[in-house]
Amino acid sequence: MEYGLLGKKLIYSFSPMIHKYFGDCEYELVECSEEDIRLILSGKKFKGLNITNPYKIMAKEYCDKLDESARKTGCVNTIVNKNGSLYGYNTDYYGFLHMIKKIKSIKKESPFSIIGSGATARMSKVVLEDLECQSIKIISREDIKNHNIEELIKDTEILINCTPIGVYPLVDESFPVEIKKLIKLKHVIDLNYNPLNTRLMIEANELGCKANSGLSMLVAQGKKAAEIFLGKKIDDSLIDEVERKIRKRLLNIVLIGMPGSGKTVIGRELAHRINREFVDIDNCIENLHKMTIQKIIEKNGIRFFRELEKEVVREELLSFSKVFSTGGGVIEDRENWRYLKYNSQVIYIERDLDQLDTKGRPLSQGGIDRLNNIYEKRNPIYKKLSDYRVKNNKSLLETVEEIVKVYEKNFSY
Repeated sequence: MEYGLLGKKLIYSFSPMIHKYFGDCEYELVECSEEDIRLILSGKKFKGLNITNPYKIMAKEYCDKLDESARKTGCVNTIVNKNGSLYGYNTDYYGFLHMIKKIKSIKKESPFSIIGSGATARMSKVVLEDLECQSIKIISREDIKNHNIEELIKDTEILINCTPIGVYPLVDESFPVEIKKLIKLKHVIDLNYNPLNTRLMIEANELGCKANSGLSMLVAQGKKAAEIFLGKKIDDSLIDEVERKIRKRLLNIVLIGMPGSGKTVIGRELAHRINREFVDIDNCIENLHKMTIQKIIEKNGIRFFRELEKEVVREELLSFSKVFSTGGGVIEDRENWRYLKYNSQVIYIERDLDQLDTKGRPLSQGGIDRLNNIYEKRNPIYKKLSDYRVKNNKSLLETVEEIVKVYEKNFSY
């Protein structure tokens, strides 16, 4: 192995993608135990390695020399082999520093609270101290168990999550702090990046707070690690460009809207147009239970169907790089709202009620009055959850092209 990442669970690591953008070097993911990592480090048969939690503190023991970032934080996540001597760095330090400097609304006078007490929390605290931030509180798991945390950090303006709470696959894990009680809160930084929009970020946005994920830090530290591995300077301007490329590549496109608005036909053509896998949530349910949606509802009732739908939504929408069409009523269960947002851009397909296709749609039967009632109930939710709205009153290809343009514009630079 020349270059790679060592860690306990790496199935959804973005690091190979990042290093391909910055250096196009051969970069491997190696899931291994602490004992395996010790053997690899002591064997020194590599050029450069990244180390992820929970091994960043242990990795420092094997380094012959440490740069200032590693000495200050006591943690190493990047190691380069120079003629048999191991040099240790904490490129997370550089990544977080880049991220904080980029957020113009954050001031050093702001009260900060860091949730967590591991390697990432240590690193975050050192960065803030180096930036001369004046009020920094560290909240550990023991603090959470033994204190009224909301009271302890009631003046917090900037909250930084350095725990794995809410990371895939445990995306529904509740954050230990009720952020709605932090009345001075302005900004949330969740240093997790999978899902791309974490539950904590979604809740912060709902409260009117700004929120950032750890993807920006991950990309910036990857750029620094690539510089160390390859021995060359990489322009900082590429950090934002690579982050946009990754988001564009990974984010799903999810189509929502009334039954019969054309989501499936549009979604299938859109997936073909941008070379992605297409997934129809209703088809997933039918294939799983070997009967049509209409028969499922007739046999077991609408509540049973909604539970099936929720299971499939959770399973499917935590993936990446797909185009989804959803059933018209997917938004009626609030639990689905987060799943629509975790890894996706949501597009509301609007169509005049008299143009909706109601054939074979049991919940759309009953004439225009029933459709109106359904629409009045759902339309505000469709609008609330969507990132964009596209009117389906043109040809199929024109509608698809409009979606492509909207999506491309979001990632233009």
